[in-house]
Amino acid sequence: MLSNCATPNWYKPYGYLLFSQMPQDGSPGFKLGWIHGCESGLATQFGGAFYMSFYSWKKDPDIASADPNIPRIRARYKKELKDINWNNSNEIKKNFSDYNTIFWGAHGFCHGAVLGVLLTAAMNPPKPGEERYNMMAHSVGNVFKITARDARLGLNGSMW
Repeated sequence: MLSNCATPNWYKPYGYLLFSQMPQDGSPGFKLGWIHGCESGLATQFGGAFYMSFYSWKKDPDIASADPNIPRIRARYKKELKDINWNNSNEIKKNFSDYNTIFWGAHGFCHGAVLGVLLTAAMNPPKPGEERYNMMAHSVGNVFKITARDARLGLNGSMW
């Protein structure tokens, strides 16, 4: 049980399974970007109100900007970015580049994972412009329905 604590968000829904997939050999900026991207992907409207109540948008505007405010970033992420040599501008730029590079990849990975789980539970996520969430049509128990849809590739008339 104590080993779970090393995995970010292990106590949240779908947290341990997804966040344990984070690549371990990346730079501190890469790891922070992966965590922020995954949390943001889980918080999309396609995840529904259930996931949106546990996760939120996390992309850091200071790291993503063209002119980052380094003292503010350093103060905000004391623990996460402790291994960066803040006196070396090349190392700082590399870590910020790693953050921005992996953010959208992790966002897509976690977004697709939660979307697959919800489709398997017969919970159709809303499309842009539709009603965001219908509390009467969905429940957490839908994940255990036998009549749910199989969302794997190659099934349900997909081209594969």
